[in-house]
Amino acid sequence: MPSNPKCFLCGKQWTPFQFSLVTLIVLVLFNEYFIYVFQTMRWPDIPDVNREDGSSVVILLVADPQIQGYQFESALLGPYSRWDADNYLRKTFSFAAAHTKPDLVIFLGDLMDEGSQATHDEYRDTYYRFLNIFSHSPSAKRIYIPGDNDIGGEFRDYRTPQKVDRFEKHFEQVDGIVRHEFIDFIKMDVRIQNTMYHNKEQLFKQYRKSMTSPVRVVLNHESLLPVQFKAPFYPLLSTVNSQLIFSAHWHKPVAYICDDCMRHDDFSWSVHQRDLTHMHGFMFENISRSTECLTEIMVPTCSYRMGERNMGYGVAVLDKNGGLHYGILWNPNRYRVLYSYLVVGIFLIFINFICFCCPGLVKCCCGRSRRFS
Repeated sequence: MPSNPKCFLCGKQWTPFQFSLVTLIVLVLFNEYFIYVFQTMRWPDIPDVNREDGSSVVILLVADPQIQGYQFESALLGPYSRWDADNYLRKTFSFAAAHTKPDLVIFLGDLMDEGSQATHDEYRDTYYRFLNIFSHSPSAKRIYIPGDNDIGGEFRDYRTPQKVDRFEKHFEQVDGIVRHEFIDFIKMDVRIQNTMYHNKEQLFKQYRKSMTSPVRVVLNHESLLPVQFKAPFYPLLSTVNSQLIFSAHWHKPVAYICDDCMRHDDFSWSVHQRDLTHMHGFMFENISRSTECLTEIMVPTCSYRMGERNMGYGVAVLDKNGGLHYGILWNPNRYRVLYSYLVVGIFLIFINFICFCCPGLVKCCCGRSRRFS
């Protein structure tokens, strides 16, 4: 009976099983732990702030996590893909929260992928998965705003009172004012495809009485400043008198700076766009430099399932005087990791096949390598 084929490597003999096992262990350790640790080493340090006296607030921004659902996934691969996507978000969020130690965590919509279409049981299961994924930093205050995937509103996925009610029962009210320290956060819930802006204007005129903080920040899933027409949105923005907008939806890292958007006319809308894809530090913007200026930060998606090469979490440091430091904690590329499993798996299958089917060839090659070493 032929002996188990062995090969001389790194000063000792390895069986195909030993070589495959050690290779897989090293690969899994690197892909599932060390790659995240190495990525955090590339993250910028949080600017020095004085949190104890309440003059600065650190905000962690989570955009478009889109927790994977059940209806549009393969019955065979769905359980694995859900587990992998959940695990990726859990790890990256825990590292981001540990790095920033945020005072506030803001979720900018599209919390679930199928939130608008899920059954009662599917929604409940996805909700508990969401809580489990983003369980790090439980002491930080949290704000949730809905996206079109959560309550509908895009194309033929219509928004209904039932969808809004379900979101509010599990998370919180879709619009309103949330105060934290010296900041009023205005949950605007405005959709570009909707023309009912007048109703929102009247609603926020009622809310305006409770807005007393020196810094006002609009939270909206869809971006507002890239829209070319000022008329629909200026009445809303002037009602709340905001200086800053945080948005998501398009999965891209972009900053929009406008020096005259809050000017009282119908045409001033000179928005300058800045691509933040290659930003590895913190940008600074004085959002209170003028009563006419307005800044919008579009936060990239944190999920690899969106197909974007650049994924991460936004970090904003705001102070009482209107100083904004903004940076992005970039996430590692998960698809490269998955491809590495495929490539290494094929390689190990090939090695084992050669060792067991052609032991003579292996002995010949290994013998030569030992003679020349």
